[in-house]
Amino acid sequence: MIPPDTHSTLHLAAVENDGNQRPGDDDAVRGREPAAVAAEDPWGARGHSDLPRSNAVYNSKEYWEGRFREEKEYEWLASFSDVWGQLSKCVPPASHDPSILLVGVGNSAFSADLYEKGYTNLTNIDYSKNVINAMKIKYGTSHPRMKWLAMDMTAMDDLPDGSFDVVIDKAAMDALMSGEGDVWNPDVGVVASCRAMCRHVSRVLGKMGTFVQVSFAQPHFRKKYLLGLHRTDDGEGAVPGVSNVDCEFDWNYKVEPLGG
Repeated sequence: MIPPDTHSTLHLAAVENDGNQRPGDDDAVRGREPAAVAAEDPWGARGHSDLPRSNAVYNSKEYWEGRFREEKEYEWLASFSDVWGQLSKCVPPASHDPSILLVGVGNSAFSADLYEKGYTNLTNIDYSKNVINAMKIKYGTSHPRMKWLAMDMTAMDDLPDGSFDVVIDKAAMDALMSGEGDVWNPDVGVVASCRAMCRHVSRVLGKMGTFVQVSFAQPHFRKKYLLGLHRTDDGEGAVPGVSNVDCEFDWNYKVEPLGG
């Protein structure tokens, strides 16, 4: 049971690696874009019709703005139907009209599918203005209650405290972590970005709110980010604003394999 006034976070592990990947191995890194998605990736690091040469481009705003100028729709990791069985247990009934925030939405149809389940009080954010403008045009008439905001999920200052019942992230933090490097000693900039994202998610969630994350990451490593367990150096190279304390987020953590 979740104690009163406490957030919860559910990490749905969409795909689990076999543990043999070597951090920083480009061939292994390329394999982290799963095969079970809707279409081949039409953008390489320089716009080629193959996968990027390094997954680090997934943390580049320039990459996404360029990709979204051409690409119409792409479903990362899993479709709505793959996730709904477990997600439906994490959200209040549609009749309660819960306020739901979806971060890093890209051009996925996920939020439109959720809308069609009766969850119409939806706010979608992405830092790419290209994709937000395109999605407004695509769904503005058919899904009129959905909101689309060009906003960075690590800097959601314009969203009020406690304004959402549920926050959903499907592969957005995965993109943030594409420059992680050594999973045992991750890049301090990546740690800072993920910490900022979690701080904002925790802030915008109401009491008893739920953060649902669908991820390609191994749960052991992702848990450290979601619970704020990564530490940074006190000396040279320390990241301002990242404290050396454990578990600063007021939420319980649960992990399930997708489809499990």
